[in-house]
Amino acid sequence: MSPDRRQVLTGVAASLIGWNMPASAQEAPKGATTSAPDRARVVLLGTAGGPSPKVSRSAPAAMVVAGGRIYVVDCGNGVARQIVRAGFALKDLNSIFITHQHSDHNLDYGNLFYLAWSAALKGAVNSYGPPPLSKMTEKFFELNEFDVDLRIHDEGRLDPRKLLVPHEITSAGAVMQDENVKVTCALVDHPPIKVALAYRFDTPNRSIVFSGDTRKCDALIELAKGADVLVCEGQYLPGIRGLAERIAAEPSRREAIFKSISGNALSVQQAGEVAKEAGVKTLVINHFVPGDDTVPEYVWLDAARESFSGEVIVGRDLLEI
Repeated sequence: MSPDRRQVLTGVAASLIGWNMPASAQEAPKGATTSAPDRARVVLLGTAGGPSPKVSRSAPAAMVVAGGRIYVVDCGNGVARQIVRAGFALKDLNSIFITHQHSDHNLDYGNLFYLAWSAALKGAVNSYGPPPLSKMTEKFFELNEFDVDLRIHDEGRLDPRKLLVPHEITSAGAVMQDENVKVTCALVDHPPIKVALAYRFDTPNRSIVFSGDTRKCDALIELAKGADVLVCEGQYLPGIRGLAERIAAEPSRREAIFKSISGNALSVQQAGEVAKEAGVKTLVINHFVPGDDTVPEYVWLDAARESFSGEVIVGRDLLEI
């Protein structure tokens, strides 16, 4: 890792250690039951990797719920419906965080905000992510201009174009802070994409890290140091070979598919290594590839436990942690 990046990450870690956030007195919105209502919650909304729809898992998305507000990480297809299925209200959407601009992570970015707007959202929503987030936001509203103008005129709604505020991120460091969470990010390694991010959420009572998609790198390990929860993608390489065989008949094409999928993200074994080296308490396997439940749950567990002795959770859609 370069000295500049290490310096940035060291500064981020130092700022987290010295930061005291006021506890929120607000009640968390209704959702899955929990023994501590004021405890920041993590809800997995979609746990399958890749853009193709799966029967048993939805596209990548998760959320942190703190102080009665919803902070969404990635917006795979169907994210708004998953939030409602989990028992939460779209009007409580506070912020959106995109880890990288792959379609399985951003396809419903605009739709999530728009459906929250239609569900009585009143305040502004800030979005954060790599370029071209601002252009994506602008083009989304251009695409839906007819419906936007119609609903403003017929229903007296606020103009949504003034309520979704994009913030483009190109470097590691502080992202945002409010009374519920402090969010920082690291630049991770997800070729061929130049800017891919992992996010860390620090709340009054928990620290949660989302890896995004990445190869094993020092930046992710530094960001996740001492976290309570690491939500991390996992690939099962023999399963990916089987997937490539189902997609392509020619051996050369199969190998190209395997290298393309496996070469830009963590295997489940590497997810365990990252969790161990970062000293996290709980590793949550997420963004499964293959994501169609052809690989039994115990296989994911055993692979992660090869190097990590802490708690390992095999993620499922709508699981609250």
